[in-house]
Parts: sequence; C-alpha cells; structure tokens
Amino acid sequence: MKRADSEVTICVTPRERFSCAVDSLRDIAAHTAAPFRLVYLDANAPAPIARELQQICADNDYLYLRVDEYLPPNRARNLALEHVTTPYVAFVDNDLFVYRGWLRALLACARDTGAWAVGPVVLEGTRHLRVVHLAGGDFVEESQGPFNRIAQQHRYMRQPLRVVQTKLAREAVGSFEFHCVLVRTDVLRNQAPLDEGFLSHQEHLDLAREIRRAGGEVWFEPDAVVRYDNARRFEDYDREFFELRWSVEWTERSIEHTRRKWRLAPDDASMQALARWTDGHRRLFERSHRPWMLQTLPLVLRRTAGSWLRDLGLLPSRSLT
Repeated sequence: MKRADSEVTICVTPRERFSCAVDSLRDIAAHTAAPFRLVYLDANAPAPIARELQQICADNDYLYLRVDEYLPPNRARNLALEHVTTPYVAFVDNDLFVYRGWLRALLACARDTGAWAVGPVVLEGTRHLRVVHLAGGDFVEESQGPFNRIAQQHRYMRQPLRVVQTKLAREAVGSFEFHCVLVRTDVLRNQAPLDEGFLSHQEHLDLAREIRRAGGEVWFEPDAVVRYDNARRFEDYDREFFELRWSVEWTERSIEHTRRKWRLAPDDASMQALARWTDGHRRLFERSHRPWMLQTLPLVLRRTAGSWLRDLGLLPSRSLT
C-alpha cells in the first residue's frame, strides 16, 4: 500500500473499554480497502492487549502511539490528530467493526457534497442481528429568552436495518456520533477544533454545532455501514476505565461545560435527561453479563411496531427530545 497516495487517516481511540480493541483493529484492517493511513492511540490498555495492538500496527504499517493514562475522548483524538497530514480524518472508536466499502462511501459523500463531516449507518450489538443505533442524527437549537434550548434524536434507533434501509438516503443532517465519522482535517485545525472541555458527553454535538456555526454541513451516507459492539461482555480489566469515563465527576463537568458554552439554562431539560441516561449507562457493565439479545429484542420489536404504526398514520410522528 502506498501511504503517500492516501487522502484519509483513520484515527482509532478508546471509547469505554479495551476488551474489543484487538478484534476491532483486526476487523478494520481486514475490511477496509487501501489506500489509507492509520494512527492508533492506545490510552493505557492492559499490557497483553497493548502488545497485540502494537504488533498488528507493525504488521500493517500503522502508527501506534501509547499513553500510560486513561484519556477523555477528545484529548485522545487531538493527540492522534497531531500525526494526521491527509485531507480527511476518520475518527473510529476502539469497539467498532466495519463492513466493506465503509470508508470509500464516506469519502465519496464528502467529495460529492462538500460536507465538512460525514456519518455512516451505525449498527449496534452483534453482527448477526443488524440493529440500527444511528442512521443520521437530528439536532436543533433555538433561543428562549436569555438562554438557548437544544433537542436531538437518533434516527431509526433500535430498528432492524433491513426494515428501514429503503428509507435511508444521502442527505444533510444535524449530527453524527463519534463511533465513526469522517471530517475534513482543515476544519478541525481552523474552524471547529475538538473541545477538550467535554470529558464524557456532547463532544459529537459540539463539533456538529461548531461546523454549522462556521457555515459547513454534516451529511449522512447510507452506503457506509459500521457496527458498535455493545453486546460483548465486559472484562474485569475494563472496569477502571469504564467507571472513569462515565463517572459522576466527568459527567458533571461535561454538563456544566455544555451549559456555559451553549448558553443553556441551569435547569435545562436536555442536560437533566443526559444525567439520567448516564446513570443508566453506568449499569451497562453489570448488564453485559446477560445475553444482549434478550435485553434488546423487546426494544427492537417495540420500536419497529411503533414505526409501522406511524407510517400508517396511527401514531403521531416522533418529536425531538
């Protein structure tokens, strides 16, 4: 592979665990067509995992970087970004798995539309049950007196991809998530740098917001498909980083930073909902020891039934929350 021909660098950084990291990197290497560069930022993975990651990077001519401490997501991304010289960067979490053509489709969308950022279809769970986590995101902001109000939602969340696939189209959207996103490198260096004040939350919405405020657009590309693995059981060695990533301290600091930067009210409903979501997510570590399918299937059936009823006009359309 001629790295000099690459126009994109994949930057892999930790999300909330390390137990998917080796399989994720092998999957990216196996299912991503050349040419591309890859920077792997390992923030304090256990030594046996770090050795495997380093070996995979050496075997594939990837750049491996090691930091011996846990890092907030945007700090890790910024460290990786220092080594990017290509026009585009694809940020990827270390628990992500990809389907062939994912990177090519993201690049094609960026070239065709002039998008500053492009998000793919993000699935969740196992490879066998193709359940949507996010197929384009909505994000709105409006003034209410001295404060702003925001609302967001994931499109088609927890619905089978085969059920919604015909509804998906390449289009400008409000947001993405950092499970996987392609961004123009110059945008990150000039118009919309990654804000390290967001420790646990909202860094994806902040980048989408800054892109919009600077005059750019975020697009969704349905031909790019990836999968975030939230079905795999956590290992004991994951606990320390997981509990720091979603800790009360990091969450409260992120929420307060969001309030100040976005001029939200002290009792903003979206921030209260975010705190509640985090409280529930902290229990994911223990829930992962139960079969993911048994936990998710009732939600999938309920969401799919609701979507069908809305299509038939028997339920009102979902409003942003």
